[in-house]
Amino acid sequence: MSQRLIFLIPPYYRKSKITNGILGAIESESDRRVDFALDVIKQGNPILATWGLTEWERQLKLPPVPEGTAIETRRARVLSRLNIPPLITPKEMEKIAGEFTKSKQANVVEYGREKRFEVVVDIDDLLDYERLAESVFEMRPKHLSFSVLAKTKPEAITVSVSSRSFEVEYPICGLFYAEDDLEGRIYKESVMVGEAARTNSVDHPLTNTFYSVPE
Repeated sequence: MSQRLIFLIPPYYRKSKITNGILGAIESESDRRVDFALDVIKQGNPILATWGLTEWERQLKLPPVPEGTAIETRRARVLSRLNIPPLITPKEMEKIAGEFTKSKQANVVEYGREKRFEVVVDIDDLLDYERLAESVFEMRPKHLSFSVLAKTKPEAITVSVSSRSFEVEYPICGLFYAEDDLEGRIYKESVMVGEAARTNSVDHPLTNTFYSVPE
């Protein structure tokens, strides 16, 4: 039963199965059309666009991307192109590069004497390295060279070493205690000992020479 349209008709129609069926079909079709209209409106915003990104890429004259490229990667390219300022500063370059990371963060390190700069991002945060490098190449001041560095987070590794020596008696072969005197035994270790024997009968026709099987 349609809940939105049922109150637009006289009360004596509201119990009719035919009327309710017609209104339900109208409401369902109306919902689909509203959803489609809202989806079309979303394509006009590059932050929300999905299938509309194709038109954004065409209008911005972006180079084609391989089939199957992630939508987030394509959106980052569009947004970075739209955000081109009249003057590229380190902060602006960080903003452009940040469009290709999940956290929207990137760092620019300048090397003035060498006329180059580095774009540094977290490798676990990176969406598309190749597209990032492409965008930086297109947007950089043309007299500067650049490099893109994807770094990992530093991890601290602590190695601790300890040694102990105990003077103990060995009451049973293969068994010892690190502490006794009825204060508790804190360490117990056993060693399994096995034995194996082989017997071979061979003739020795020549000194220092033998055969593993009889001739």
